Amino acid sequence: MKTLHYKHIIFLTLTLLTASCKEIRSSFEETIHPVAGKKEKSPVGSSSSSTVTFSSSSVFSAVSEQEFSSIFEDAAKLDSIQQALYEMPHLKGKELFFLAGLYFYDYQGGMISVDLQDPDKPENVDTYTYSNGHWEIQKPVKISTNTHFPLKMLLMPLHDIKFSTAKKVYDIAMEKSKDIEGAEGTQHVYFTQMKAVHVTEWYVIIPAARRNYRMTFDIAGNLRSTGS
Repeated sequence: MKTLHYKHIIFLTLTLLTASCKEIRSSFEETIHPVAGKKEKSPVGSSSSSTVTFSSSSVFSAVSEQEFSSIFEDAAKLDSIQQALYEMPHLKGKELFFLAGLYFYDYQGGMISVDLQDPDKPENVDTYTYSNGHWEIQKPVKISTNTHFPLKMLLMPLHDIKFSTAKKVYDIAMEKSKDIEGAEGTQHVYFTQMKAVHVTEWYVIIPAARRNYRMTFDIAGNLRSTGS
């Protein structure tokens, strides 16, 4: 997953003031997210039905991909995942702010990624990911100090959104995609915020036979528009 650099956001923020919304959204999405709608392939040499041999007399089948539940299956679980982030020892009891957006990926039980400001060192931002039932700090986000914009202008309180909204967005998108020729559905749901230019939205990209469709939603998960 690509790391979002502070200077990249500043560049996009300034460009947004003079370019069309469609062009900026496309550039912003390509910067912070992988290509949406394409199913990820398993790593080379891996198999969803591989076997692991513990002894000459005991062979156990690995859990197949089909046995994983969708991360968009349960709204209450998504909210509990969000709460678990607040319960991490070094974050507990502190207000959390995130940079740029959130990324939900439905593969082998799901993955969620968010860049959080360090509440004890506000000048620092770190990428956190949820997978396999727990949160981990993955890596620091590189911040450029060569800018006139303070970091706080690009942060949003995490409590302003609910992870369960991702399920609502996903369900609406999948239902709407039934009426689109050759629609493939999606494994990705995004939330994007650029506080400096008042952009706050959930969105989904639906690849289809004739074009890719971008569905946007308000902060509560209500459909706003469908375009290509």
